[in-house]
Amino acid sequence: MADNHSQDLAPPPAEGKRRWIWHEHPVFFWAMLLLTGGLLGAAAVIARRVPEYQHEVALLNQRMTAAERATRDRILRSESKRSELAIALLQRDLRIKAMRQKGVHLAISLKDSTLYLMHGRVPMRQARLRIGPDSVIRADDGRTWRLVRPVGERRLARKLYSPTYTVPEWVYVSRGQLVPPESDRKIKEGLGIYVIELNDGTEIYSVPRRGPLAGEGDAIPAAKPASFMAEAKDLGAIIDAVSKDTPVFIY
Repeated sequence: MADNHSQDLAPPPAEGKRRWIWHEHPVFFWAMLLLTGGLLGAAAVIARRVPEYQHEVALLNQRMTAAERATRDRILRSESKRSELAIALLQRDLRIKAMRQKGVHLAISLKDSTLYLMHGRVPMRQARLRIGPDSVIRADDGRTWRLVRPVGERRLARKLYSPTYTVPEWVYVSRGQLVPPESDRKIKEGLGIYVIELNDGTEIYSVPRRGPLAGEGDAIPAAKPASFMAEAKDLGAIIDAVSKDTPVFIY
């Protein structure tokens, strides 16, 4: 009987625990209660304001997009002007440097599309050029060719006479044609009878009369991208006057 009475007087564990928290830590208990109530109240307010917030955000995004677009355009115009100014200054400096260069050298004026054979300040010969444009060519397999006209000081690397030219793959890719095997792309005088190759790979060549870079009939073809093309008679009169490491100024 005594044992049964003792068990009836013992409080349940959970109830004893609640009384312990309530009596021993009243500040903690009320702080947690207030914090929970505050969070629930804030969540309820936010939930009611969600549609309004979404509408305000949409309007703000529209306004910001227009503002950002205007800012972007202003930046691009500014950057374009700065780039044009930088190029103009570079071209001016190169023109001055070419005029100060002693001895035989070559100068290419992009503005005048002209190749000059110079001796000091004196032009000895000139040739009208066709200048190939900057181009980006992409193949279906993901390969990309970026061809950019050079500006700056170069050196003559090689002079070639009636060379066998291996037509690059990108020539066929740019025309939507299948690329032939390399052996079928080797064409005698495929880049004309005179070729001046610069130390960065840039080519100054005479008008080809055969191969995919030649024109149809007697028509003069366009210059291949990032290259310079001249009439054979003009380039032939210049090529013999220059040699390896001759300075070349492109401005």
